[in-house]
Amino acid sequence: MQRKGLRFLTVLVTALVLSLAWVVGSHAQLQPITTTNLCNSATTCTTAQLPTVIAAILRRPATDVLGKAHVGIVIMHDNSSYINFAACSTLAQRGFTTLCINGPFTGNQYGYYGPEQLAPSVGAGINYLRNNVTGPTVSKVVIFGHSGGGQLMPFYQNVAENGPSVCQGPEKLVPCIDTNIRNLPKADGVILFDAHPGVGFGDFTYTDPAVINNTLGQRDVSVDMFDPANGYNIATNGATYTDAFKKRYTAAQAIRNQDLINQALDLLQQERVATGNPNALGDDIPFTIVGGSSARLWQPDLSLVSCTKNPHIFLSHDGTRPVQKVCSVRPPSGDRANGLTAASTLSFNVHVFLGARIIRTNGRYTQTADDITGIDWESSSMSSSVNIRGIGNHPNGTNATTPILIVANGGHYFLTSDEAIYDNATTPDKTYAIEEGSVHGGTECTACEALLGLPQPSGPGTFGYYGDTFTRTSDFMAEWLNARY
Repeated sequence: MQRKGLRFLTVLVTALVLSLAWVVGSHAQLQPITTTNLCNSATTCTTAQLPTVIAAILRRPATDVLGKAHVGIVIMHDNSSYINFAACSTLAQRGFTTLCINGPFTGNQYGYYGPEQLAPSVGAGINYLRNNVTGPTVSKVVIFGHSGGGQLMPFYQNVAENGPSVCQGPEKLVPCIDTNIRNLPKADGVILFDAHPGVGFGDFTYTDPAVINNTLGQRDVSVDMFDPANGYNIATNGATYTDAFKKRYTAAQAIRNQDLINQALDLLQQERVATGNPNALGDDIPFTIVGGSSARLWQPDLSLVSCTKNPHIFLSHDGTRPVQKVCSVRPPSGDRANGLTAASTLSFNVHVFLGARIIRTNGRYTQTADDITGIDWESSSMSSSVNIRGIGNHPNGTNATTPILIVANGGHYFLTSDEAIYDNATTPDKTYAIEEGSVHGGTECTACEALLGLPQPSGPGTFGYYGDTFTRTSDFMAEWLNARY
């Protein structure tokens, strides 16, 4: 398939220098994904060769003193380099075997038309751990998805357990191509870390309804989230929107979203008629969205999409783990600088748009403090809360119970959507925890501490009020794994 469009090279930055919340789209360069390799006498690192994979690194404890090297963990993101993601090392330090992968669309965020192009690399990782690792045999494999990987892994396991039909129903905007996703090897468990609810949903919530005629500079001021008259604060990139404005905005955003979907479907139908190919998917039809990557309402307005509905495990800075309702401590992260410029324009093709980058609305679309309503989650194959339903609830069958662990970061904005993923999970063995005061990548949110007037790190190697959040999270994940494998 020919793929057209912009190709964005992902910039790797260390997690310790990032304090602001991560966002997708034009901000992909801010992903806090790297760490030191930590390859030494205690942890060995080996370059692994896998089909459909750009690069992979296998990490193992040098000696299996903890007796956990038989547990393998495959870690991969949909488009960013994850061979040096921090969990690759921290989990290997805790005795597990990790295989961290750069998939086929690393550095090409808008290049893939569906998760079916990514899933074979995850399967290759599972097969490698089970069949090609020397030393302690890997008998259990867990797949681990952070951020965009957190939408990939539920899709993968759902297809592995239930077959490709789960992404081919009439409810999908376009069906997935099943050529390379038949008979995928099943994982023995799933870990989701600050998981993305799905890029189709993500791109929809970024789409700017103030843009008129898909033209830069032509704006409807009545639904302009970047206009100070509507509540935006240019100095802080925060906002306090009125209920009336929120209602206008979400209604207009849903309308523009449907207009874009209709345009893409019309172009696809025209191609099918012109070529006589009823199965054409629009790979050669360019599709551009002006204002497509920076206009997410909840980022500047902290009253939106900030809290859980129900109590969950809270990984507190003091080491305790109370079960309570949790609200994010994130700082505002509006993106006016990009939102009003060509930097927010997306360019790809119709197949990419319909297969991966959009979702339908259904009923009244709204955002509240602890919920998002009016989304037709079934219309996208990338919806984490839909794919999670098919995992690990097969009485008397293979993978009758697949354990699922979800950990969200309390200094970011995915804890509400991660709760929805947890609520939709049907496996009898599911766990949801929230790390206090951590950014999207898992490290201490110093910007949150500054915003709230809390103690901050006093120098290199020190921690502030929230402490060493990534170590706490890694310890919790290790405990979860130890209890099951």
